[in-house]
Amino acid sequence: MVYAMMGFPWTAAMFLWFTYFMFCAFLFFTYYGMMCVAVTPSHHVSAIISSAFYALWNLFSGFIITFPVRFKVL
Repeated sequence: MVYAMMGFPWTAAMFLWFTYFMFCAFLFFTYYGMMCVAVTPSHHVSAIISSAFYALWNLFSGFIITFPVRFKVL
C-alpha cells in the first residue's frame, strides 16, 4: 500500500528494492531498540533514551523540517 501511495514505478526490480530497504529499516530500528534495552539499566530509561533518538532521527530525516517558503515579490 505504501509503495502505491508514493507513486513509484510499477516494476519488479523497483518493488523488490523498496521491500528490501523497508526490511532493513525495520530491522535497524528493532536492533536499535534491543541495544538500547541491553545497555541501559532498566526499560524505563531505555524508553526515554530511545524516544529522544527517534525524535532526532525523524527531525533530521526530513519529515518534520519542511521546505522554506519563498514569497514572490510583485
